[in-house]
Parts: sequence; structure tokens; C-alpha cells
Amino acid sequence: MQFNQIPQLILAFLVVHSLAAQSVPHYAVKLVPDWDQQLIRAEQTIEFEHGLGAVEWHKRSGINVTRADLDGTEVTITEDAVTASLAANGVHRLSAAYTAKPSRGFRWLKDDPSTLYTVFYCGAWMICDPNPNHRITASLEFVLPVSSGLRAVGPGRLAKRWQDDEGDHFLFEQRQPVQTYLLSFAVAKLKPTVKDQFTAYAKEPGHDKLFEDTLHAYEFLHAKAGIDPINPHYTQVFLPGTNVAQESSGLALMSDEHLTQLETEDAVGTMVHELAHQWWGALVGIRSWSDFWLNEGMAEFITNAYLEQRVGRDAYDRRIAELQRRLEQLRAEGKDRPLHWEEWRDAREALGRIPYVKGGLFLHRLRKRLGDETFWRGLALYTSRNANRLVDTEDFKEAMEEASGSDLTKLFKDEVYN
Repeated sequence: MQFNQIPQLILAFLVVHSLAAQSVPHYAVKLVPDWDQQLIRAEQTIEFEHGLGAVEWHKRSGINVTRADLDGTEVTITEDAVTASLAANGVHRLSAAYTAKPSRGFRWLKDDPSTLYTVFYCGAWMICDPNPNHRITASLEFVLPVSSGLRAVGPGRLAKRWQDDEGDHFLFEQRQPVQTYLLSFAVAKLKPTVKDQFTAYAKEPGHDKLFEDTLHAYEFLHAKAGIDPINPHYTQVFLPGTNVAQESSGLALMSDEHLTQLETEDAVGTMVHELAHQWWGALVGIRSWSDFWLNEGMAEFITNAYLEQRVGRDAYDRRIAELQRRLEQLRAEGKDRPLHWEEWRDAREALGRIPYVKGGLFLHRLRKRLGDETFWRGLALYTSRNANRLVDTEDFKEAMEEASGSDLTKLFKDEVYN
């Protein structure tokens, strides 16, 4: 996601018990939008392995749980959590039914009531553990009115579509483990276009330039990463009446204005930024919010590097200068902090603009210090070594030290930790 599209990225931090599962939990969610009341009716199961003790999942206040049980026994439901106590080791199953009203992370457009979408805050529309160290597999089923022209678009891949007396069903499966904040979706009147491994959803089909630009950016990012992204197929969704730019697993949600700007002004930055997250954010995930810069600073920097190749060095230098200007503004506002930061006063400090701005600038300086050949070799090593794993700053530092044969302790201490 891009910080200029989400000016107040605030996550309600919870002190929760980690599920600490020996196997990856599986979330299965069935979602039925109610257009008359503008809410979602949902059924959900969470299958997970856990030992004795308490478990807790997050939900936002807009979720009203009407039924919930764990292995057939009652659970405790509060405004912002579902909790239970496990009496035995093994595999357990939480089952729940609820309704979800729009809140931060779940939006239903007033000007276009056929359009709804979610971003980042999984607790706005499902019961979940939102922490980065919690990865899951998932299946999301949507039930929409038949012959409505509405399409559901979700994470992973569209595994099945069918119609019955209940409606038009869309079933998406995310088989590779990902963090719950990477499960965004959208429902809107959209028309798909498919070319090779790419799909685009927009008000009208076509968009040859989008596909050409996406393929060109994909080839650049693939070469720099040295490995395939998390999903072999990539979908871009351009929603009307929004200002969204949000990555999901195998998916990006963007405004239809981004598509217009790409096609008329060659403004490819947002498209590249969100595509980059298929490697840095989804394939390689962060272990904690302390290192959010490894997602957003990386996407910011790699977008600049792509524009350097596409347009020229002047374009790259202008983007770096703009990041420096933004950093100086943040410092003037008293909002500077280290890139790796565990002393949050609030969530804005953990997930605000610093990871984007300062992260992008640090990677620019690291590239200058190591030289292009060594820097890109180190980035590919970091990415391929940590595919489908959770990482922190030390994992990135280790790869860069191995690639360069240098001790980068002081540099990272000065630029990342202090």
C-alpha cells in the first residue's frame, strides 16, 4: 500500500496470546453481502493446533457475533475479542456466525452502493489474529445475487464459481501461508480481462497498456528478486470512487483513477509499488511491525529503481529528493524515529510514513555504498533465502553482509536502529 493513499494508517494494537501453532491455522469464511442493510452476513471457522491455555482473536466493534463455539463449548465474546480456554492439546475448531458493518478497513461506497472492499484491517470483517507473526491459509466464499453484474475478487486464486438457489458463488483459496492483513477483497460491477498470468478488473475490459506495463515491471522485479512471487497469477482491481492502493496476496486493489493516470500520463508508480509487495510483503513477510520498513520501504525503493530503468536516472533522483523532503518535513513535525522501532506510543508510529520514507532512503544509501552489482545480488539472496518465511532487519543485514563480504553492523546501527 502507499502512505499517500492512506493518510492515517492506525491499527488497534492488542495484547493477545499468540496461537503458537505447530501447524498453520486455516480460516474458512463465507460472506453474504446484504445490500439493503449494507452489512455482511458471515459464517467462519478457524482450525488450528494449540496446547493448553488461553487463546484470543481480534474483532472490531462493527462485528456482531450471533453464534460462536470452540470444539462445541462456549467462548467469551467482548466488543473487540473472542477468547477461550483450551483444556487439551491438539487440533481445535472455532466456529462462528456474525454480521459486519463498515468500519476502518471495510468500506461500502455511499455514491456507488454496489461497491464494497476491505483493506488491511482484517478484524473489520472477520475474527482474526492481525499480528504479522500469525500466518494462515484461507478460503473465502462470496455469495452474490445472480445476474447482478457483480463480481467478487479475493486473495489467492479463484478456485470455483457456481450458481444455486442461494446465489452466485465465488470461492477463493489462499494455499500458501500469509498474514491475515493480506486477505483484502472487493465486490463491484467489474469486467475482467485476462492475459497470460495477469488479470485486470475494471469498469470496461481491454487495457492493453496496463498489461504491457505490468509485464515489463514484473520482469524487472522478478530479475531483482531472483525468485517467483507468492502466487503465479496476479490480479489488479480498479475500483470506482475510491482512493485505495492496497496489496493482498496475489491481488492489488487500486482506484480507477490510477488506471486512467497510467494509460494517459504513463504514471506507473502505484502499479509497480503494489506489484512489488508480491515479493516483499507477501512472499517474504515481516515477523513484527517493528520492521514494517522491509515491506514498505522496499516497495518504495524498488519502484524508484524501476522508474530509473524505465525513464532514466533523473526520474530516480527526483523521487529520492522527494523522499528526503518528506523526511525533513516529518522531522520538523517531531515525527522522526528509528526504522526498527519497538517503543511505540501508538500504532501510527509503527505503521505511519517513516517506514516508507526513511526505508526508501536507507536502501538508496545502501545501494550507493555497496555498488549496484553487490546490492542487487544481496537483495536477491535475501529474497530467495527467506521465501515463505518471516523476517526481521537482521535477516536483511545478514544477506547484505554475505553478498558484500563487509561488516555492516555500524551502518545498520546508525541508519536503522538509532
